[in-house]
Amino acid sequence: MAAEAHSTATLRLTVGDLRVVHPVTVPSGSVRASAVVPALQGLVNAVVGAAETKLAETGAEISCRKGCGACCRQLVPVSRTEAERLLGVIEAMPAKRRRALEERFAAAATAIKAAGLDAKAGRADRELSVGYFALGIPCPFLEEESCSIHPERPLVCREYLVTSPAELCAGPQQEGVTPVPVPKVSLAARGLQDDQESWFPLAMLMDWAKTRPRHGVKRTGPEWIQKFLKGIGSRPG
Repeated sequence: MAAEAHSTATLRLTVGDLRVVHPVTVPSGSVRASAVVPALQGLVNAVVGAAETKLAETGAEISCRKGCGACCRQLVPVSRTEAERLLGVIEAMPAKRRRALEERFAAAATAIKAAGLDAKAGRADRELSVGYFALGIPCPFLEEESCSIHPERPLVCREYLVTSPAELCAGPQQEGVTPVPVPKVSLAARGLQDDQESWFPLAMLMDWAKTRPRHGVKRTGPEWIQKFLKGIGSRPG
């Protein structure tokens, strides 16, 4: 069987006050949005890298380290596009690991539902985030206080870095936490597919999977990237 054709282009963008030059490679043919997630991961990494470089010029240092998992108890919003990619990651795991993950997802979903935080209607994102963090639910992917799928972690997780002491991140109101100013490029992933439900908590992934849409729009890889770039309001650098 012939290998799938891919297209590569170098993006030169201005995102906020950052200039980013980054190559992206995506399938040339018609695919579902989840097929371009690796390219989106790379683009977000490039934006975060530019923010880190700018931060270093001020003398400040990022305090996030492997083994510091306080932020992995926050509400992590994921889009349908990312969720489909993550389901594929889970399905490719060995059966034993997959079952352990499914058990952790089930426990998290039960706690979220018991607290009435599974319904977003009429609630501000901040209210949901504070209520969720108060539950202390670890991300199902968290193992030994580190992300077990770090290369595949959600886009929003890549954008969250702090310069304040790590121990402050465990505070209930996040007082004193100083995030690195990173443009929230990940928000554009919510608008890739035409869904009323633009995001849901990562911990509800398995519940969402039970009723998720089985058929989605297909576009060429470059068309998905253009749609994403339009969503972040980027402009040529």
